[in-house]
Amino acid sequence: MAEVVNLITLEVGVKVFTTAGATIEIIENPKDGVWIFGKYTINPNDPSLVGTEEMFFAQDITEVLN
Repeated sequence: MAEVVNLITLEVGVKVFTTAGATIEIIENPKDGVWIFGKYTINPNDPSLVGTEEMFFAQDITEVLN
């Protein structure tokens, strides 16, 4: 099982890996520990999403990349 990522500590610009296999860059963090807003930088399942923005739930984030 993956380690839990504490979203409250993540800053804008940090890249994270998702359960769907995508890499996103945080563009906004309300620091509520539940949601972050990110922009896809890599999405092997749907390359058309690269560059688009979305909200991500805490359970969607599996690893901090930088």
